[in-house]
Amino acid sequence: MNSPPLVSVVTPSFNQAQYIEETLRSVELQEYRPIHQIVIDGGSTDGTVELLKNWEKRDHGDGYAFEWISEKDRGHADALNKGFDRVRGEVVGWLNSDDVYFDREAVGSSVAAFEAHPDVDAVFGDVALISENSGLQMILCYPEFRYKRVVRGYMVSQPTVFLRRTVTDTYRLDPSLRVAIDFIYWLDIGKELKFLKIPRIQAGDRDQPGRITRVSYAALMETAKKARMAYGAKAKESWAERLQDLMTLRLLRVTALLRLLPLLAQKERLNRLAFPLWTDSALKTLTRQLTMRVNDRTDLGPRPSPPPAAFGATE
Repeated sequence: MNSPPLVSVVTPSFNQAQYIEETLRSVELQEYRPIHQIVIDGGSTDGTVELLKNWEKRDHGDGYAFEWISEKDRGHADALNKGFDRVRGEVVGWLNSDDVYFDREAVGSSVAAFEAHPDVDAVFGDVALISENSGLQMILCYPEFRYKRVVRGYMVSQPTVFLRRTVTDTYRLDPSLRVAIDFIYWLDIGKELKFLKIPRIQAGDRDQPGRITRVSYAALMETAKKARMAYGAKAKESWAERLQDLMTLRLLRVTALLRLLPLLAQKERLNRLAFPLWTDSALKTLTRQLTMRVNDRTDLGPRPSPPPAAFGATE
């Protein structure tokens, strides 16, 4: 019987000490082994380095290897490329230092998908949008990967993505980019490679004040638009494409609601999560999900102390 393949998870980091421990913990809590976690820090000055030193000293049990460096780099993409240089696994995850794996089966389900589909180069799934303090904002679902869709602007949820090492060995990120790094990478590799959608929530995407989609939204959209045009996007979609997109988005909203309801009912995987998720009232959560927005009336607010015991990684 063949041994399970090593999975390397690359985490670029810079001054996110308040989030990175949950990121590390969500990888450590994965049931899958062996795992090799790599943190490439850009010279943080906020306590991240001390946290990484302490994490390195801890006993993480068999099958979990950890390494890190902290040095100045040319930005997010450069840090990822450095991490790809250190990869030893056959499968590679990309998990930013403010994001988390959703439950303890995220890595295992990705490896199983690769083993069941040897022709697939990348797998991805759905994501929980979480607040700065790990509250559940809403579930975001994504369609099956079609390159024409990506060129039209459809996203792939980056923290849910796992790649074969042959991909990261061959394709690197553009270190000159400061925004839309992941989107342009999917445009670059998606034309030639095969992506597979896993129908489950794979990660938590943290909607925190310093994220690029908040602080550099206009630049991100402009960069993404230019990239789409460079990769063959039409100036204007046909009516058939617009109708298809509308129907796809409606279906994805229904799917997201169906993913959310078992969580609110506390019947699915709550003790299997890989980070301390919490929720506020079902009414506010459903309002956010149905409207796909967070405003003053539906904001999660401060985290309960302690958070609801049914949620989160307590081991």
